[in-house]
Amino acid sequence: MKIEELYQQIMSAFYALDGADALLEECVEVTVSVEPERTLRPENEPLSTVERPEYCVTAKLKGFQGEAYTETPKAFKGTLKEALEIRPDEKGISAITISALNAAMNCLGLAPGCFPEGEQARIDYADALCRYVTEKHGKNNIILVGYDGYLVKRFVEEGLDFWTMDKDPANITQNRFHHVVVNNAKRNRESSFIWGKYFIVTGSSLCNGTIVHYLNSGKEILFYGITCAGAATLLSLPWFSTEKN
Repeated sequence: MKIEELYQQIMSAFYALDGADALLEECVEVTVSVEPERTLRPENEPLSTVERPEYCVTAKLKGFQGEAYTETPKAFKGTLKEALEIRPDEKGISAITISALNAAMNCLGLAPGCFPEGEQARIDYADALCRYVTEKHGKNNIILVGYDGYLVKRFVEEGLDFWTMDKDPANITQNRFHHVVVNNAKRNRESSFIWGKYFIVTGSSLCNGTIVHYLNSGKEILFYGITCAGAATLLSLPWFSTEKN
């Protein structure tokens, strides 16, 4: 599957929703976080100690919000229709499009648009995801796509046998909580398909285009994070939410 095909599937599913047409001419404003996201340093307990190369973009539509995380953030102001019509490229679907979609899905009451505010809420989400993976899948042959410091720390603490795939050169081959983060390049992705049985994939893969490698891999997949909330709901993709899992 190409990223353009996935984009078309998402848009077709959204436009078919009751109430979607009424939102298309509504104004949506997308703003960008000033600071990049932060994650855990291996030797420290608290969050917010190490920057990661992703920024949060937030769309506001009729008082409802939608978030997306991306390495290439851009601000935007226009109609929802204009935001949704931004074409994807080889780098993925625009975070403007994804955040606006999440705001619209939030407005329609079909998916949460944002994480609950506060560091503790994000810790609780990662804890719940770790419990879910252990209870539903077990501890072996797990591939975590997208480095999240707290989640890696919890997986290590629970004794999960897993690989972490990441794009950030600062993480590749580095020791994180006595766990080595491996590259997300093709050579290691193919190896991960051989070794891995359960793929836990960050929703921001929508915005960097890597999601297409996992959708048709034939592997069991679970998406996580707020970025893919709307798209996963529209396409019935397995997505972890504390509200439904």
